[in-house]
Amino acid sequence: MRSNTNDPNGFIVNATTYSNQSAEARFAETKTLWIPGFTVKGGLNYNLSKSMNAFFNLGYISKAPRYNNVVNRNNEFYEDLENEKIIAFELGYSYKNPIFATNLNAYYTIWKNKPLDFAATVPSAEDPEIQIPVNINGIDAVHMGAELDFVYKIFKGLDWEGVISLGSWKWASGANVDVYDQAGNYDQTIIFDAEGIFVGDAAQTQLSSSLKYTLKDKLLGEKNKAYLKFRGTYFARNYSNFDFRTLDKSSYPNSFDADGNPRQSWQMPNYFLMDLHAGYGFNIIRSRVDLRFSLLNVLNTFYISDAQNNDSFTQSYNDFDAKSASVFVGMPTRYALSLKITI
Repeated sequence: MRSNTNDPNGFIVNATTYSNQSAEARFAETKTLWIPGFTVKGGLNYNLSKSMNAFFNLGYISKAPRYNNVVNRNNEFYEDLENEKIIAFELGYSYKNPIFATNLNAYYTIWKNKPLDFAATVPSAEDPEIQIPVNINGIDAVHMGAELDFVYKIFKGLDWEGVISLGSWKWASGANVDVYDQAGNYDQTIIFDAEGIFVGDAAQTQLSSSLKYTLKDKLLGEKNKAYLKFRGTYFARNYSNFDFRTLDKSSYPNSFDADGNPRQSWQMPNYFLMDLHAGYGFNIIRSRVDLRFSLLNVLNTFYISDAQNNDSFTQSYNDFDAKSASVFVGMPTRYALSLKITI
């Protein structure tokens, strides 16, 4: 029995402590939701000669939404869940001989209902202090680009590898977002236009080069080998994620240029990373043992890996620049050591 404890003369009888370790405690649990998906793909390959071939691939994917786009932080399902629909085309060419090999491919991908990379919330129209989680459907994107990779055997054991990746990934539409509160009551509709804005948090220019030396010697053992690899990668044209709330023409006219097109999100500074990898593999009895060591970001480069444009959780700027964005700083120098045993 409990009285009004706001009364200084109140009292509590048979009080019991309750915590997450109590027998009555239960984990929060959602209902079961089944969201099917499927993939259909095919391709053609034509051998031009013993050393050259050309290929064409196409595919259609109906992809179930990611978990973060299905369940909100209150363990409730978002409204109006829809699958992503991806139509992909790829055309490529390959060449190889004993000392040189290369692959060149171009791709064009239509990505319908592409989800944002973050859980979106908006302030309630009734009470701006209350944040309402929303699921944004209907945004389309187009990913196109070309990639080239090659390996050149300088001499026995020493390989030079390179990768060039050039992309143009852009959002192709906006959306109308109907916002409902946790009770299912209509709150507001947000209209935004993201057409032509670069997809964020994906460096659309990447240049990579590496040298790998592999040592196979009788001193190591008949089937044993060691390797050492240095790799450098340059990242450019990396844009921050757009803020859909500031892409409403009626509320934020300064977010659009004179022609009515949405302004590009802030472009993060370019950066270069150097990594070192080494390994040693050997047989023992009837097992294979592989030791691997990686030293990442050898130069301890300071860089920004991800950002949110016009982030409302920082100071209230909507200037599409560094001061208006929240950022995630890349990891400093670090290492990883692994052991793999194959029986």
